[in-house]
Formats: sequence, structure tokens, C-alpha cells
Amino acid sequence: MMSTSSMFRVLLRKSCGKCGSFQVQPCRYFKRDTGDGARMVKNVKPAKAKKIVDAKFEKGSLEKFEVRYDSNDVKVPYRTLVKPFAFACMFTGCSFAGAAIWQYEGMRAKVLEKFTSQIGRYQRYPAKAGEFRQKINQWFQSLSGTEKVTLGIIAANIAVFACWRIPSMQFFMIKWFSASPASSALCLPMVLSTFSQYSFWHLAINMYVLWSFAPSIGITLGKEQFIAMYLSSGVWASFASYVLKVATCKYHPSLGASGAIMAVLGAVCTQFPDSRLAIVFLPFFTFSAGIALKFLIGLESAGVVLGWQFFDHAAHLAGLLTGCYYVTYGHKHIWQNREPVMKLWHKYRGPSEA
Repeated sequence: MMSTSSMFRVLLRKSCGKCGSFQVQPCRYFKRDTGDGARMVKNVKPAKAKKIVDAKFEKGSLEKFEVRYDSNDVKVPYRTLVKPFAFACMFTGCSFAGAAIWQYEGMRAKVLEKFTSQIGRYQRYPAKAGEFRQKINQWFQSLSGTEKVTLGIIAANIAVFACWRIPSMQFFMIKWFSASPASSALCLPMVLSTFSQYSFWHLAINMYVLWSFAPSIGITLGKEQFIAMYLSSGVWASFASYVLKVATCKYHPSLGASGAIMAVLGAVCTQFPDSRLAIVFLPFFTFSAGIALKFLIGLESAGVVLGWQFFDHAAHLAGLLTGCYYVTYGHKHIWQNREPVMKLWHKYRGPSEA
């Protein structure tokens, strides 16, 4: 009788058709001595990570495309949403904490600059060489802090858009720069997808709207608070998209800055409801920001309920509501309570070197 250790290494000899020799291969079944008699137990293989097999963009949609995985028919359970929810909460806290530290460092630098200028140690930066560079520098210095941050966001979106044009990077971009609860990467794409547009017109429209509305709310929030709200809103918009996709079992990835931009739009319309807006192609037709906000909320809600597929309506709706919430309650409950973070950072930072 074979020993127990030998039974765990049962080998099957297989004849080779070409040379008649025998090859030794591991058997898929092995015997285990249980005392009551030997029985057959199947060797369970570990599940494979989801691998992208094919991807196809739909011409009728700016944001939707279909992705086929090697295990595409597996239903995503609701417990999958726990990790993205925890990530969204953590990312929001880190964003506003980082914004508070950024504001603290900016105030500190201004105080030091004023102090050194009074004792004669302040020196201006040398002028840029060349007339063109001087004009560009003058134009950039004339921008507000929020406009400079917005330019950085636009530059990041353009860089990601250029990466989508490289065929060899397609699967990499789909995995990390598009958000889907069926993907093997869940959390980081919730952030990266807000900087990702595949269609040129999608990119152009989003960046035009962002550049048009960001300075208005930036006057109220400031550049630090603005970027924290923008990034956090984009993450929560992605999470809302996850929830709807798991509920409807439609796992196509989504991408685009629309969720975060909708938050900016919602914040502006809530903060300045009497402002007059106009559509770029119909400048003679104007309407109030309050009416525009109600129309957009109704439109995106109908898209969620009726299952429209042209846009990611769940992300749009979540972005709008996040922007409305933040300027109404979030600013008071989050940003105005940042003092403990700044005190901790001040203690960690230590005294300045004058």
C-alpha cells in the first residue's frame, strides 16, 4: 500500500505519439487516506485575474465602450462596493487635508516674502528672455489662482487624451483610466478616469465648460478648496456609477471629467442662482442658473430611471448633487473645521528659517 505522502504526488504516464516515449504529468485528482477509505478529491485551481480580451467604443456615445474580459459573464456582487466606498471616504479626507496644508504653506510663504522684502533680502525673479516668453509670463501671472489650477487640470486631460491615441497603450488605459466595478482595478481608476477622455469632442466640451465655470466658484472657494472639491466630486461620481452598474448588471467602463465638472456647475448654479447663462451655439437664448440647475437634475434623474446609455447619468447626477451640497453645507462642515489639521501640520512643520 502506498504511503500518504506518495498519494499526494500521484503521477500519470502519458504516451507520446511521435516517439513512443512516456512523459510524466501531474494528475488532476489525488487520493487522500481518511481512515474510512480513500476518496477522490478534485484539485481546485485559483481564480484568474480578469484580463481584457477586447474593447470596442460605440460611435453614438462619447463616454461608453464595451470591454470583454476572459470571465465576462460573472455577476458582480454588492459587496464589491465596500472597497470603493471606503476609498472614496479616505480620498475625500486626504484631499481636503492636503488642500488645508497647501493653503497653510501659501500663507506662510507670503508672510516670509513680506518679511524678507522689508529687511532688503527680497529679490525679484529675472525677466524672461524674449518678447514672446515675456508676454506668456505676463498673461500667466495675470490669471487667478483657480485659473492656474484649471489650466493644470486641462493640461492633464490633454496628456491623457494623447495616451489614448497610442494603440499599444489601449488595454493599459482601459484598466487604469476607465472605471468599472467588473475590472480588477477598482479604486485608483475612480480618480484617474476623471482626467480621461477618449473622444476629441468629449474633451473639448468638458474643458470648455470647466474653463468657463471654474473661475466663478474659485472666487468663493479659493484654489485649494476648489481642487479638493473637484477631485472629491469626481471620485463620488465614479462611485455612484459603480452602484448603478452593479444594480443593473451593466458593467461597461466609464471615463471623463463630466462628473467633476457637473459638481463645479452645480456649485456655481447654487451659489449664484440669478446669474444669466447661455448656450454657446445659441448666445441670444439666456436663462437663469437656478433654472439650468433644476433642468439638469431632472434630465440626469430621468436618464438614471429610464436607463439611458448616451452618458453616464448616474455620475452626472452625483456630481451635480455633490456640488450643490458642498456650497450649501459642506463648506461649513468640512472646510471651516480644518483648523485641527493646520495646527498639527504647524507643529510638524516647525519654526520657519528666516
